[in-house]
Order: sequence, then C-alpha cells, then structure tokens
Amino acid sequence: MARYVGANDPQIKAVGLISAADMGAYRMQGLKPEYEKQAVAGLAAHLAAEGMAPLAGCTPEGLAKEVWAHAADWNVPKLAPKLVDRSVLVITSDDGLAASNDAFVEALKKAGGKEITAVHLSTDHSYSDQRVALTEQVLEMLEYLRRGNGAKL
Repeated sequence: MARYVGANDPQIKAVGLISAADMGAYRMQGLKPEYEKQAVAGLAAHLAAEGMAPLAGCTPEGLAKEVWAHAADWNVPKLAPKLVDRSVLVITSDDGLAASNDAFVEALKKAGGKEITAVHLSTDHSYSDQRVALTEQVLEMLEYLRRGNGAKL
C-alpha cells in the first residue's frame, strides 16, 4: 500500500518498501466480471496458504475481494511512473517477494526514477537474523533525506 499511497499523494516525498507484496492485481486486471468468483476464490486460497490474514477482522476472502475491486489501481508496474520524482527504498529478503520488487525497481528506473535504493538481505520475511542490517538501511535512507539529498520528510 505504501507504493499506492505514495504514487497518489504528491505530498509524500519518499517511499520505503520492506518485502512489499504485489497482491497479484495485474493478474485480475482485465478479467471479465463473470470470472470474479473464481478469481477471488483462487486468490483467497493462495492468501490463506501463505498466511496473509494476520490483521484483526481480516480474512483471505476479504483481501482477495479488495484486490479484485482495486486491480487497476494496485497494478504495481503502472505505479512506477508516478514515483519517479520520489526517493524510493526497496528492501527484499528470501521470502518470495523479491522478484516482484525487482521488477518494480526496473520499471521505476525505466520510467526515469533516479533516487532508488534497492537492497536484498538473505533472510526470512521477518528479517529474523538481519534486523540490525534492516534498521541500518532504513536509518541510512532517513539520514540521506534529512541531509537534503533527496526528498524532505
């Protein structure tokens, strides 16, 4: 959601992504309405298997319905051009989300983005054994922004 909000709010000057999930909206975009039930059920099953419903009151079915409803808005590669004038930090791990984040970084570069920091830490989704390194990356970006080299916070 950080990508989406950052892309649609010009007051946000920098975006940080840590193992950001691409909810697969691009796969649903363009599907005919008669495929909604099947697409939502399939995504919900995938989300349930991945444990993607950790929030109170959140269900895999509810998340899948949101992805269906917002597929055009949440298309990650299409957000890249809206972020070219922002500082963007993308941190990935070995949790299976790196490929979509790498594709986003490439789309951002292709669109003309200049202030992009992409870091991969070999660890799990919780950054269990890399929390110091994760913290250092975030602090480095914040310091970069504070010094005025990028967007102002």
